[in-house]
Amino acid sequence: MKQTVTYLIKHKDENLFITNRPTEVNDTVKYSTDMRDAREFDGLDKTVIDMSKHKAIKKTVTETIEYEEVEHD
Repeated sequence: MKQTVTYLIKHKDENLFITNRPTEVNDTVKYSTDMRDAREFDGLDKTVIDMSKHKAIKKTVTETIEYEEVEHD
């Protein structure tokens, strides 16, 4: 079973999700109200986000593979 963990970053006071990856060179933060537009961070990105104004939402995707024997006519 494979598990992938990523994080969405949301503004603490408003329903806004970060859609880009701010850096030291370009520290502009862009937002969307639609969670589907939110950028997924793997926790290792070199971003410049003031986390005192934001909170992280953990997203865990678990992949399972199932095999089933079926009858054939």
